[in-house]
Amino acid sequence: MPSAIEHAPAVPPRLHDDRQMNPLRRLYKRSHRLRRFVRHRKDAAVYHLVRFALWLPRTVDLPRALALADRIGDLVYVALPGTRRLALDHLAMAFGDTLPAQAREEIARASLRNAARCFIELAKFEDIRPVFDAYVEVDGWNHWNEMMGGGRGGIVVTGHIGNWELLGAYAARQGIPVAAIARRLNDPRLNQLLVDFRASNGVRTILRESPKSSREIIKILNDHGLLALLIDQDIQAPSVSVPFFGRPARTPVAAAALAVRRDLPVLPCSAQRRPGGGQRFRVGAPIYPPHSGDRRRDIIEMTRRFSEVLEQHIRENPAEWVWWHRRWRRPPVPRLDLDAEIQYSNSVLQ
Repeated sequence: MPSAIEHAPAVPPRLHDDRQMNPLRRLYKRSHRLRRFVRHRKDAAVYHLVRFALWLPRTVDLPRALALADRIGDLVYVALPGTRRLALDHLAMAFGDTLPAQAREEIARASLRNAARCFIELAKFEDIRPVFDAYVEVDGWNHWNEMMGGGRGGIVVTGHIGNWELLGAYAARQGIPVAAIARRLNDPRLNQLLVDFRASNGVRTILRESPKSSREIIKILNDHGLLALLIDQDIQAPSVSVPFFGRPARTPVAAAALAVRRDLPVLPCSAQRRPGGGQRFRVGAPIYPPHSGDRRRDIIEMTRRFSEVLEQHIRENPAEWVWWHRRWRRPPVPRLDLDAEIQYSNSVLQ
């Protein structure tokens, strides 16, 4: 790992002194049972809110539903100061003085509008499906063909840019076996809604927590399919810190580990909203394992390259990334212990 990553300063956390908290907040922080109770109630509320939000757009046509999404995004920007503050803080960290405050505010508001539009597109997908080929355009489809022509399948890495769910549905529509590795959502009903949506569009979901995940990964690769992973968030998964907007950020290594250990190409992809409506998918040139002879070094190098490509896509289209995610929330991880940290069994990685 480059020394710059090992010595780069971590993002200072927002510290809270228990003595400055009100008594109810202290009780909440110290009581595991109370936190679990509140979390379950919160998850249930989110599930019912999502069900209502899925129903409401279906009462109007797609253009009106998307216009409604913009108003929802504006409402969230105003009504959730914590989310707004996180987005603005992260935009300042990423762009510094190169973006004035007004531009950062416009991007933060637009990113929330985009998130709402992505949700609406999923809710209205039955309206989009008959015109899907006209609703999207693809740049770089020849790279799909190059990778699939190898007869081994491959890996797709992307991020929370544009509508990534439609990207997977489009690939499956072309007859390519597609599976997405994802974490299980807290509420099982909400998790099943997402799994069912993907399945209805030909995309299999492989849950990281499932004991069958290794076999499912092997199957999709043996079927010469695509294994899709989102790698632009700090999640509870084996990770290594690589540069992201000039700062070390924990980045999942599963995509690179699978690529290196099974000698698979990796396609970086992203989605972007078209000005006239619909989505534009960008497929980059395949990234192949370096074969340096040092497996750990190759995995870190590939992860760094993936992050570079995604950062470039975000820089070109910052209004469609999830700036409120705590991307730099934890200190850097300068080393990677493959044997201890990679969660997939030897049958997958050998």
